[in-house]
Amino acid sequence: MPVRRSSIVLAGIGVVLIVLGVLVRFVVVPVASKLPGSTNLSVTYSGTATLLNSSALQSGDTKNVIAANVPTTVDRRLKVTGIYGDTAIVSDDLTIHAGSQTLPSDHTYALNRSTLEGVAPPAGVSVEPSVGALSSMFPIGPAANSSYRYYDSTTRGIVPISYTGHATRDGRSVNLYTISSTGPVKDPGLLKLLPPSLPKKLIAGLAPLLPAAERAKFTPAVLSALPNPIPLSYTGTTSIVAAVDSQTGIPITETISEQVVVNVTAGSQTLSLIPVLALDFHLTPASTAYLANKAKTTGELLTLIKVIVPVALVVIGVVLLVIAILRRHKRAAAPAAPVATVAAGRGEAQPESSRLDANPPH
Repeated sequence: MPVRRSSIVLAGIGVVLIVLGVLVRFVVVPVASKLPGSTNLSVTYSGTATLLNSSALQSGDTKNVIAANVPTTVDRRLKVTGIYGDTAIVSDDLTIHAGSQTLPSDHTYALNRSTLEGVAPPAGVSVEPSVGALSSMFPIGPAANSSYRYYDSTTRGIVPISYTGHATRDGRSVNLYTISSTGPVKDPGLLKLLPPSLPKKLIAGLAPLLPAAERAKFTPAVLSALPNPIPLSYTGTTSIVAAVDSQTGIPITETISEQVVVNVTAGSQTLSLIPVLALDFHLTPASTAYLANKAKTTGELLTLIKVIVPVALVVIGVVLLVIAILRRHKRAAAPAAPVATVAAGRGEAQPESSRLDANPPH
């Protein structure tokens, strides 16, 4: 039986729509989910800071050498500065405003555009050694487990990220993560802000500021054995608590605590003195609202391209295929009804006019 041309067309369109649905889900979505080259995100934190007053330290003004609980704001900007295939070069720049001081903290990473973990940079590009770890952002659809690792720019070390549960922040479903890192300070930018050594007399002047347990270690014999000037080392401690959108990976709330303690090596022991830098800050309410709204709009777009569009294309394609199959054959033409005539006098039918003619009126 012949096949309707319209059924062939419908079947073709149905197959095309099904293929498009599959392509959108498994080809377009992974590409669209990569970190875009246009990424340029700015947020603000607020909190307090404890800072070393370098001028007071150098002048021997030990009473004012540490400025504590200074109101602080931190401007942070994440920007993609280059795309190399599946690798993005990202700048993560912080500007700390504490009292009259402005402290920059700029970092550059090479990230995989899908996992957002650190990777080896392209030739000629200088970045920090964050290979295999997150540094600035979580990926889309972050895992609700402790499988991630974090690169700490202060110590240039890599530590585990702990998943601590699930919650809701600003109307968004979030994963909760905590990060803790301690080690020698290796951030070149931070070390430039800290003195590498101090005259012995200044260290002696700092003794009254030390906790009792540490002050007891600075006996006259220990102090006299120290070289002049006394080399200093620094230990950094970082703690982060982040509530990360479970769909988009955007942090909705984030609290960061950083502390840098100055150390002196005396013989075989390392003596910790005082914190010379301590920062405690969190995302401002305005930045939290901005990030929650960004997560909402990004999530709606992800749902559209990951679920609604592919499913709609496949469903419409299947419906068209079913219609094409059900009406694929043309109906056979009905045979014409035979017209029989009987001749007059032989029992055959004749037209009415013939019968009239055969029987004229008398």
